[in-house]
Amino acid sequence: MPSEAPVAMSVRGVSKRFHMVGPGQELKTMLVHPLRAWRTAHQNRDLWAVRDVSFDIREGEFFSIIGANGSGKSSLLRLLAGLSKPTAGTVESKGRVSTLLELGSGFHPQVSGRENAILNGLLIGMTRAEMEALLPAIVEFAGLQEFIDQPMRTYSSGMYVRLGFAIAAFMEPEILLVDEVLAVGDARFQEKCYDHIGTLQRKGVTIIMVSHDLSAVERFSDRAALMERGRMVLIGKPQQVVTRHLERLAETSPEIRRALEDGIEELIATSPEAKERFDEALSEHPEYKRLLAEKQARGEADAAVEPPTG
Repeated sequence: MPSEAPVAMSVRGVSKRFHMVGPGQELKTMLVHPLRAWRTAHQNRDLWAVRDVSFDIREGEFFSIIGANGSGKSSLLRLLAGLSKPTAGTVESKGRVSTLLELGSGFHPQVSGRENAILNGLLIGMTRAEMEALLPAIVEFAGLQEFIDQPMRTYSSGMYVRLGFAIAAFMEPEILLVDEVLAVGDARFQEKCYDHIGTLQRKGVTIIMVSHDLSAVERFSDRAALMERGRMVLIGKPQQVVTRHLERLAETSPEIRRALEDGIEELIATSPEAKERFDEALSEHPEYKRLLAEKQARGEADAAVEPPTG
């Protein structure tokens, strides 16, 4: 992805605030205990899901957003998709936007998969003729040849997901927004989805993905961003951002730290190449150099005071 490519999406000072309802503000409580409800109303607090986020994404770039649960990733993606209005700031995009956020959430259960697919296309501005031309590829990818004309109330949850992904992915998007939907479905379908995303990437589609699948982030992304408590704290190379994210998780969770340490030990024990890279990285680490210097200094001091023998 050339750094001089035109900007596909520009985000400037975007924030999103949610009004939190305190205990005692439910309708029943307000009717039965109005005084308690009045007191609680003055204890409300606002939740800033996204705080002052700014960045640019260029045409053809694959940009991933990672972070712990509750960090604001999905809220930000909904703002980018136009599904939610920012409390402050602006989002400007250039090109047709397709979303893979809540697959199948807009399907009508009494209507066939075919008509639901066509309706989804009409809602984003495509014509019926365009959607009917795309339908064979959509149906084949979803593997629903025998069920596409059945009402969607007869579909399983997996069939919903497969049709939802196929519809969004085959609408020839210029900007594709993906939110963790690839974690749904069996391993074969997940790999099929990733293969298709790779095809879109090679075609120059701009892709913005929120995911906990860190291996996929490193595999596909040109750049990645780390969010914490609604703020974007780091944007950079995927490996750098993933490493920072794992370090932050390890700092707050002994279980995660032990899992990471066990994983590193297993990797360097079974892969000479991995051990070589680990030793090289370790030798350049500032803290390791400091400890090595201290050990060397202690050794020299011990040698200086050791009495002669013989």
